[in-house]
Amino acid sequence: MLVFYFYLETFKYIPSKFFLMKPFPFAYVDVKSPADTNYIQYKGVWDMQDLYEFVASFFHGQKFKFHEKKYIYKHPGPFGADVKHMWQAERNVEDYYKFVIDIFLHTYDTHDIEVVMKNGSKKIFTKGRLRIQLMGKVETDYEKRWDENAFYANLRNFFHKYVIWKKIEAFWWDNMHYNVFLKLHSLIKERLKMESEAYEHRYFHKVR
Repeated sequence: MLVFYFYLETFKYIPSKFFLMKPFPFAYVDVKSPADTNYIQYKGVWDMQDLYEFVASFFHGQKFKFHEKKYIYKHPGPFGADVKHMWQAERNVEDYYKFVIDIFLHTYDTHDIEVVMKNGSKKIFTKGRLRIQLMGKVETDYEKRWDENAFYANLRNFFHKYVIWKKIEAFWWDNMHYNVFLKLHSLIKERLKMESEAYEHRYFHKVR
């Protein structure tokens, strides 16, 4: 009679320090998909209050939360005042991603002038130089749910690279870039009555 003996070994798994290391360098590590930075440079006369209200109205119409993050005023020099504004707009599109638009506005060599309107009324405008920098991005995992440890962070990187990257690049990013970012860039130039008053990307990504 043959007798067979089987041995079953059990063990308790204890995580080592290996799981405390930084996430693996996958091709897509950053959870933000930035848009190209656009600039607007203008020299002349403009209504600063109207520009601010116009930008705020645009974002409110797009269901963004708009606020001013920073305001810096430097003592006027020989050519005028130097003022910096930092505006930001955010919209939580879904639970996992949101649109973020940052606007850096720098006015320099500026001073107030009185302008007579067509109806005979007088209004204070700003004369000087204006430089606007627009930056847009799609931010995923904005509630940082996957930042609890390195394992979740690596899992998120894998999820972005192999599961939803096409959706991020072809749908989420395009929607932000064409329907919000480039549209705002064109509308600001139109508001300042610059030479370009047409939105050349209006037919991109279902833009109307």
